[in-house]
Amino acid sequence: MSRRGCGLVGLVVLILFIIGLAGGAIGRGMGLPYISLLDVPTLEIESFFRGEAIFLTDGPFPITNTLIASWVTIIVATLFAFAATRKMKIIPGRLQGLVEMAMEALINFIESVAGHKNGRRFLPVIATIFIFVMFNAYLALLPVYGPSFNVTVKDEVEAKYAGTVTAVVLPEVEENEEVVALIETADGKHVKVKTPLVDDEALEGEVHYHVAVDESVEEGDVVAVIEKEGVEVEVEAPVAGTIKELTVEPKVHKEDAPILWIQTDDGVKEVKAPGKGHVEYHVAVGDTVEEDTVAAEIVSKPPLLRSASTDINMTLAMALIAVVFVELMGLTGRGFKHYISEYINVGELVRGIKLFLKGKVVDGIMATVTGVINVIIGFLEFISHMTRMISFAFRLFGNMTAGEILVLSATFLIPWIMAMPFYGLELLIGFIQALIFGGLTLVFASIAVGHGSEEH
Repeated sequence: MSRRGCGLVGLVVLILFIIGLAGGAIGRGMGLPYISLLDVPTLEIESFFRGEAIFLTDGPFPITNTLIASWVTIIVATLFAFAATRKMKIIPGRLQGLVEMAMEALINFIESVAGHKNGRRFLPVIATIFIFVMFNAYLALLPVYGPSFNVTVKDEVEAKYAGTVTAVVLPEVEENEEVVALIETADGKHVKVKTPLVDDEALEGEVHYHVAVDESVEEGDVVAVIEKEGVEVEVEAPVAGTIKELTVEPKVHKEDAPILWIQTDDGVKEVKAPGKGHVEYHVAVGDTVEEDTVAAEIVSKPPLLRSASTDINMTLAMALIAVVFVELMGLTGRGFKHYISEYINVGELVRGIKLFLKGKVVDGIMATVTGVINVIIGFLEFISHMTRMISFAFRLFGNMTAGEILVLSATFLIPWIMAMPFYGLELLIGFIQALIFGGLTLVFASIAVGHGSEEH
């Protein structure tokens, strides 16, 4: 690239950095002008251990955003393979040549570890694991993944008890929330009602609204009272007008948190939330409710797509498939009796007992001790095979989740530019994780079939 082209690219990067700085958390902390177009969703990582239910949320098999992402990966990988092989030629084109080169490298890698015969047997599973993990990691870098595209999910909460509502969860303002209401003035402008600073710090606490939507207020009227640890601070209307929206809603921060208290004949009963999100109440304090009445809805906005490798359930499922494949290869490759003897080896113990019965005490003791050791070794071998599943699952889950949090954190601080170097790093990490997962499965399967005696 010419010097002029490099300068132009550098100028574009600088402009994007300045604009991104104004739209990120660092820019807001520095007091730079706020640009709503660059608003980045609040970074939340507490739900990263599993996917969020998107469809069939009340059913026994909810469809999560990570499950949908895995389906997308399968579809994209299938379409890619179809596009590369639908018109195969002796002299391959670019796409066919790329796929042939990649598959040849993969086959050579597998055969170098397992040998020609076993390598061909292992190829379908190892290649599937490698391709799925890599495609899933690369697709997760697209802008449609993550908090850019959210869906609204509502879960109904039934009262479960008949009685009188005595308390509900109050809305709260947190450190990153300062707008409690919107007022529409006579000239049609929308003015934000913000919580005041207390000792130059953002105010936090429960919000007690003194107004309702569509209610008229005068300048200086009390819109809400913020209460925390017995201290109350009034939030006044900065202008006269009509309350257009009360922006702070009750929120549930964790599953099974109580959101409703009902006075019954047997005392006060708690009604717990099925998930996290904002609470929309259908009842108020003092209302009488019947059993199974829908008292509230939990409204959440999870991303539509999230990398399947950031869901521990998905990585555990893949690990289970890999471990079952390894054990099946061992059983079919070495025979049931030979392979199972690694776990259940009681032959020496039985021989020791027979020696005891024949009166050979010394030989019986030696054989029995050896037999007990063999049984313990078999048990430890079984445990080691089962722990492979945990190792598989958490290695992939931890690395991919950490990478996604890193990219989200960079985007949260300074959108666009700051995340670009980490995208390049994630491309490398995605390939390495696919290679590690597939490679370990290959090594364990090779050990299981005892390929060391095979001539390469």
